[in-house]
Amino acid sequence: MPRRMTPEIPVSWILSFIDIISKVDKTLLDLNQEIQNIMGFMVNQSKNGSKHLDFLMSLPLFKNMPSVELDQIASKIVSKKYKKGEILSLSFDGQSRLYMLHKGQGKLVKFNYRGEELVLRFVKKSDVISSMHFSSLFDANFEFLEDTSMLSLSESVVNKYITQSSSFASNVISMLSDNIQLLMTNAEVWRLKTAQEKVGWYLNSININNLGKLTLSKSAISLFLGITPESFSRALNKLEKEGIKIENKQVKQSEDSSLCLYCDKAVGANCQYYGSNECPLVFHN
Repeated sequence: MPRRMTPEIPVSWILSFIDIISKVDKTLLDLNQEIQNIMGFMVNQSKNGSKHLDFLMSLPLFKNMPSVELDQIASKIVSKKYKKGEILSLSFDGQSRLYMLHKGQGKLVKFNYRGEELVLRFVKKSDVISSMHFSSLFDANFEFLEDTSMLSLSESVVNKYITQSSSFASNVISMLSDNIQLLMTNAEVWRLKTAQEKVGWYLNSININNLGKLTLSKSAISLFLGITPESFSRALNKLEKEGIKIENKQVKQSEDSSLCLYCDKAVGANCQYYGSNECPLVFHN
């Protein structure tokens, strides 16, 4: 019986096969590395989201929201740090974001062509600035008064949860309403009060809302109130005759009711005595 012959395989075929196998192996390795990178990114995003979850839960903007939605929003958070003196442009450009101040403080300002500035508001920890809701005709800047950490959400993420969550939509409306009320109050102070009344009003608001502790310099306060540092000093001198003064960045008054004469509805909203029989304004009026 004749012996069966094994056909010879060309060496070139063998080399081509080895080359194909090596390319497949490399592709699989690259794919595996890409999967690991994606998984690592997702893990980091999850960690970052978890890190900021408690902070988000403390904000009125996210009250009454289910934990599942909060977890999803937290995973979309972008965190960025800024140095004192840096300026962040908040102009409306279709890429606007919703910013939450996580640590530090700054001011929302407008500049004119002469370089003069108008302080629209001071921003502290837990305050929210939503540039995505600014008019296309309005732009402003955020100037950092100290090293600051900001969290932000993209406009698309915010809009998505506005449509999906009635609680979030309601919270956004409340936030915008509060911001409008704040600007109206500030406009009233800037236009209708004397320098002494402005300073007394500001010190009273600090006394009620921050236990009398000043976190801003006198020059920053005078800039916000729309008066010169000289006018601020003269107003302080007049207030001292009424028993009101600043010592070591703390508001002091000789009598507990000295600052009450500079109160109004906006500031008094956070005072338990405002409008009651114990309110000094009741007797003054």
